[in-house]
Amino acid sequence: MDVLSTFLPNDRRHALAEGRSLPDRAAGAVLFADISGFTLLTAILRRELGARRGAEEIIRHIDVVFTDLIAQIHRYHGNVIAFSGDAITCWFDDEPDGRTASRAASRAASRATAAAFALQTVMARIEAITTPAGATIPLAIKVAVAGGPVRRFLVGDPRTYVIEVIAGATVDRTAAAEKLAARGEVIADEATVAELAWPVAVWRDGDDGKRYAVLSDPGDRPAPPAPPVPPDVDNETARPWLPPPVYRHLMQGGETFLAELRPAVPFFVRFSGIDYDADDDAGPKLDAFVRRVQAVLDRYEGFLVQITMGDKGSYLYICFGAPVAHEDDPARAMSAALALRAAAAGLPYLDPLQMGLSRGLVQSGAYGGPQRRTFTVMGNEVNITARLMTHAEPEQILISARMAEAAGDE
Repeated sequence: MDVLSTFLPNDRRHALAEGRSLPDRAAGAVLFADISGFTLLTAILRRELGARRGAEEIIRHIDVVFTDLIAQIHRYHGNVIAFSGDAITCWFDDEPDGRTASRAASRAASRATAAAFALQTVMARIEAITTPAGATIPLAIKVAVAGGPVRRFLVGDPRTYVIEVIAGATVDRTAAAEKLAARGEVIADEATVAELAWPVAVWRDGDDGKRYAVLSDPGDRPAPPAPPVPPDVDNETARPWLPPPVYRHLMQGGETFLAELRPAVPFFVRFSGIDYDADDDAGPKLDAFVRRVQAVLDRYEGFLVQITMGDKGSYLYICFGAPVAHEDDPARAMSAALALRAAAAGLPYLDPLQMGLSRGLVQSGAYGGPQRRTFTVMGNEVNITARLMTHAEPEQILISARMAEAAGDE
């Protein structure tokens, strides 16, 4: 398998090979899976092995776990759309075949729910990781599923790089459900449970006024027939899906990224104001915003790592310092934040941005499995920065004390 192809979702690879585009609107099911334990494992391995070896070891463990999880998503004909640190957002599509869109979503939700329990089975088998010094770090996963219509976008300037996005109320319900789930649970929205008639362990009330069900494990269910193997995509076709430094590294023969622990500036931006379900122009509006963001980041040499859609607004995750570092990354990041605030003000459909920035040690590298990979930047500093964003007022740029100190007089 060509390594560049693994940076694209399976359904995108099939569409490119067949010369077709993916529909802007689709019916199916969204699955969001979040793993816990890797942040603690990273800190302990760094302490036991040092920065370099600890970084390499954590990526090795992450790859082992994600290889098995991604295989289960693909086994049930799902597509890994996006990685968010220790989490993945997946899409299970189903063509109506002459039936109603709701029936198509029901079939997809059934496969997504079966896949969710398959993920729990994988994690129960792994259970924990023992470090070289004998520390035992438990791993667990919580999974949320919701069925219904979504919007599917490919946003960003292809001359820079593009990002896959799924959005809409179905994605929002998945995000709301995940917040109610505990380790080891599979949770789904009420409409999906009613459609599937799946056994329920307990109901929980969400902040959005909706009910969500923790599902009971139904035991083994036969998986659908194996899906067709996604074709490899030639390098030039795959190029827009990778940030330029990542693409150049892979083209120079570096099939894997050397895991690194380095100082960097994680940078989160919350945005809202686009009605993804009702507005036919939602895709172009999001694309226009992302292109403005990319233009600012190109000026200061920062990178848009991911776009995450949620029930409390959506956010951009940006990084300065990985994969390319500069001595003045804190000053570059703060200059970019000011420029982004001004750029977004020129788009009347967007609400005022909320931003958070910090600086500290992060883990950078490519991870995933042989079927699907991504380049990302992870670590506790990333979590701290996300919290800063959530505490920022509209139009406010909130930075940590470490960030202010690093920028100095600049």
